[in-house]
Amino acid sequence: MITQSEESSNFKEQEDLYYYLTILSLLEGVPVYDLELELEMQEQLENYEGCSGILKAINEAEYKTYNDLKLTAIELDRKYKF
Repeated sequence: MITQSEESSNFKEQEDLYYYLTILSLLEGVPVYDLELELEMQEQLENYEGCSGILKAINEAEYKTYNDLKLTAIELDRKYKF
């Protein structure tokens, strides 16, 4: 049986993975428009973890600098060893 705590932890890990991948895409120069299309596709698939992570990265890209995003990616990589 999966406990609520395990479900929450798994959701957070999956959300962070999509967040990390989206940040990497932004750092590589992928247009926000393309990421919004990916967000729509994840919504259709009802992948809530993916939607949350992608949306979080898109929103942060509006006010964070390139270096801030790069530091966030490094921190996530260290935390999860992606």
